[in-house]
Amino acid sequence: MSANAAAWESLRAVRFVVLGCFLPILLYRIWRITRHPTSVPAYAALAFGVWAWIWLLIFDDWVWSLLPPSVRTISMGGWPAITIVACLQVFVVGIAGDASPARIRRGLRNTSVVAVLVLIVITVLASHSRVIGGMDDINAAAEILRTDGDPAAVAAFVISNVYVIFVVVQLAWVGFRHADRTPVGIGLGLLTAASIAQIVESICGGIWGPLTRGEGFMGSAYGLWLQTGPGGIAAILMVLGFLWAPVMLRVQARREMRRLRPLHDALTDIFPGLVPPAESWIRLLDKVFEWSTHIQDGLTLLAQSRQVPLETDTPVLSGKLERALAVANWLVGQTVPGFSSEWLRAPDGVSDEAWVLAIAEAYRERQEGLEALASLSGMPSTLRR
Repeated sequence: MSANAAAWESLRAVRFVVLGCFLPILLYRIWRITRHPTSVPAYAALAFGVWAWIWLLIFDDWVWSLLPPSVRTISMGGWPAITIVACLQVFVVGIAGDASPARIRRGLRNTSVVAVLVLIVITVLASHSRVIGGMDDINAAAEILRTDGDPAAVAAFVISNVYVIFVVVQLAWVGFRHADRTPVGIGLGLLTAASIAQIVESICGGIWGPLTRGEGFMGSAYGLWLQTGPGGIAAILMVLGFLWAPVMLRVQARREMRRLRPLHDALTDIFPGLVPPAESWIRLLDKVFEWSTHIQDGLTLLAQSRQVPLETDTPVLSGKLERALAVANWLVGQTVPGFSSEWLRAPDGVSDEAWVLAIAEAYRERQEGLEALASLSGMPSTLRR
């Protein structure tokens, strides 16, 4: 979060594009959360986006020129960093899967207290700044902070970056522990990479650069890049990290809905009572779970209506794909020797949701192999291609 003037110049060209693109997303997320309360990490991610949007707007040249001197001073002194990073701290507390509700509440309380104390210290220090509050040009204010050594403003800026490092180190550690190949794990991996880049930027651009007044190595081309480049990389990775999980989970949910739809529609046509008369609006991820439950209940009712025995002497196929194909054959009316209700249960080591998806996929492929769609009435189909 460097105050280098070149960073502000490069940001000017894309600032309003970013503001315009992210405003509808933020408004939509606010609308969603107000109507459907969600988890602490989701609230923290939204607060992160809102504060980032507000500060990006404030650092526009035109808006900056309209601000009172006190707001300019605390803005350059570190309020943006503290408010945004405090949201990251809440996010870290919220994603601790092994934490009890009481521990999460205690963590949120401690986070709030620390953030408020740091904001108070920064405000007191920034109020003693001699120059920055009176600068109408934000680039000039950033240059003064970096090179001219306004002691109060530099102290506030350094303290804010120490707090940033304190928080992003925690985020990097938690993200590293929970990173995996799932959408959430990949998102946390991106946040870990963003945290590492932010640590480099905060050390170089937030502590080393201001304390040396941009002289020596920090005044070289490579030093200037270290004060700005990692911060830009961190910002991009941070946004990607927060967006990756919800976007990919939604894409995955839509894909699973397409796989479930043929079997779900077929079962609900036979058993309309599976679906409530008036379905309330729910998230797509929750709808996938609900449809899986409908299919499980529908398979049970279908087995009862066809008088399928609870068990037989025939061994049940152990493989997921083989058993799912056998269930699909039974669904379209094919004779499956020794078929029983045991075949409808998930194989060992397979979750109920994965098992329902496997049956639905096998049923969809089985239907595509028929010249005419087979019903679930129990009549054998001879219309194979």
